[in-house]
Amino acid sequence: MSAVVAPPDPSLLLHAVESAPDGVLVVDRDGTIVYANRAMHDLADVDELVGTSVDQLVPGAARDRHADLRAMYNGAPSLRPMGVGLELAMQCAEGKTLPVEVSLSPIQFGQYYVVATVRDLSERLDNQQRLATAHEQLALVHERERIGRDLHDVVLQHLYGMGLTVQATASLADELIQKRLEDVIDDIDGIISEVRTIVFTLGTSGQRGALGQELADVVAQASRVLGFTPSLRMDGPVESALTDEIRTEMVASMREALGNVARHAKASKAQVRVEIFGGDVVMTVVDNGIGPDEDEMALRRGHGLANLENRASKFGGSCTLRSRSDVEPGDVSGAVLRWSVPF
Repeated sequence: MSAVVAPPDPSLLLHAVESAPDGVLVVDRDGTIVYANRAMHDLADVDELVGTSVDQLVPGAARDRHADLRAMYNGAPSLRPMGVGLELAMQCAEGKTLPVEVSLSPIQFGQYYVVATVRDLSERLDNQQRLATAHEQLALVHERERIGRDLHDVVLQHLYGMGLTVQATASLADELIQKRLEDVIDDIDGIISEVRTIVFTLGTSGQRGALGQELADVVAQASRVLGFTPSLRMDGPVESALTDEIRTEMVASMREALGNVARHAKASKAQVRVEIFGGDVVMTVVDNGIGPDEDEMALRRGHGLANLENRASKFGGSCTLRSRSDVEPGDVSGAVLRWSVPF
């Protein structure tokens, strides 16, 4: 036999309702408020609600129809949320309105009443708006990154390839055409610089692939105009030592150095080495071509060596072109280009 549970003290029930975080109204059949808890007064921002019509809590645009809606509900009362699918608002003091969620419950306590539970939705709607804004911003970030990747992986690669092809063509042309082609190369360099700036502005630098793969791509592109494939070697933690800005300039300098080999060196072999040396990141390009005397004169007539020097000097580095015989033992031909920047 189950134990009989005594009904709770009415004062306890009243205390529980008064302490509820949601507003609670008790309304009679005529729409007069007979009880409102503390939270309800706080929501409406009024001192007293008892004795007033519940219709006064409905914003003006919907107030005229509210009496008819109450009559419809009283004709078929049920436990349910009010205004399913609608955005409800409550009229507060000083003309303010508050987004709310309302649940209705009919009760019989000597006579017929309706209990309305009112919940403030302001914080929830604010959070939903912030979440929607965050999703929009995230979608925008993804789109910016996609554009940046396309610019870096497609547009820049095509521009670099065009520059190398023009460089190779210029080396076979007469002096007048060569000068015009060098102007074209300068224009391409300017466009590449602007595109790189856009890529960094779009915030995609942190999404780039491995440095070794990027340098291997440069070698593969250069091999098409060189007629042979240069060797590539990386020593030490080069990738972790480079900032995005230094990495960009070093990759561009490597492209330009190999382009200069194609234009001026008349080489059949070339080696590229990137390493950590002391406090510097050092890129060395060695070829077996005609050597620095004629090579450097040709580079100075154009803008190749000056561009390489400028790229290094902006980070406090340097770029030099020397004879291989000054660097390596034995009677060897060719040149050694050394590009270094501190990190």
